[in-house]
Amino acid sequence: MRDAARAACVSRALLRSWRCHSNLNFSKETLGLNENACGKDEAVRVFYSKVDHILKRHSGIGLKKLKILIDSDYSAKDSRYLNNWLWTAVAPGIEELTLILVPFGAKYNFPCSLLSDGSGDSIQYLHLARCSFRPTATLGGLRSLTRLHLCLVRITGDELVCFLTHSPALERLELRSCDKIVCLKVPRLLQQLNYLEVSGWAKLKVIENEAPNVSSFAFGGGNTVQLSLGETLQMKSLSMSRCGSIFYARAELPSSMPNLEALTVHSHTERAYAPMLRSKFPHLKRLSIALTGVSSPAYDYLSLASFFDAAPSLETFDLNIMQI
Repeated sequence: MRDAARAACVSRALLRSWRCHSNLNFSKETLGLNENACGKDEAVRVFYSKVDHILKRHSGIGLKKLKILIDSDYSAKDSRYLNNWLWTAVAPGIEELTLILVPFGAKYNFPCSLLSDGSGDSIQYLHLARCSFRPTATLGGLRSLTRLHLCLVRITGDELVCFLTHSPALERLELRSCDKIVCLKVPRLLQQLNYLEVSGWAKLKVIENEAPNVSSFAFGGGNTVQLSLGETLQMKSLSMSRCGSIFYARAELPSSMPNLEALTVHSHTERAYAPMLRSKFPHLKRLSIALTGVSSPAYDYLSLASFFDAAPSLETFDLNIMQI
């Protein structure tokens, strides 16, 4: 009896602690679900049942981080679950919200109204993947948001600008494969923004950055995308993956970004003609060059040595060449 009473006390203490747990991370892995052992359908059923059970009994007090990763088949019924979970968990005080839908055909509309009326004012990190995110002017923004990561999210350029203009504390903006955006505009009022990453979709035509303090820029995409990066003298780190990026680094960067400290360029094809570097990168310390795919047989790889003369402070150099 004494042991049973002690166990009951411990159980109640754990339950109280769990109901106020500050970090909730839901995935099949974190819930210990093995499809090979119980079958795919049963794993899905148990996943939704467990998450629903936990969130319905969570007090909502002290919740700082919520991460939900769904890698199973997705249906309209699942949308109702997600909506209920988010409305239960997202409240003033939450700092990080991550929602990742792995199924390619998932069609979930993130409820932007969830973030209105002050509920989203404490969010510092928002990560959404494979869903629709349709913010409007009535939503406003997230005044504490410092990092926004959107991957395979259906959002237009105008909707994104509307959201960004109401998120003045933003420091990092990461956009990957958001193929509804044709023209990406980063507004000037993002004075704290220092990192911008854009990669992975074919419809993008223009990147226009007006944020004045971006010091790190990463881009991966087609060479037809027009880059207008605004003030670039403060740029310290650049990563670029596109055809002709080595040519671009030689011809444009020494004059436009003379204060670079780290440069990474990845190209699938390069022009046979390689301009010599006439200006220098006096502060460049790390240089990584990758040339993969089909390149002109006349390309002068030895000309890459001109980077050494142009970068007197260089400490690290990586070169990766792979031809098909």
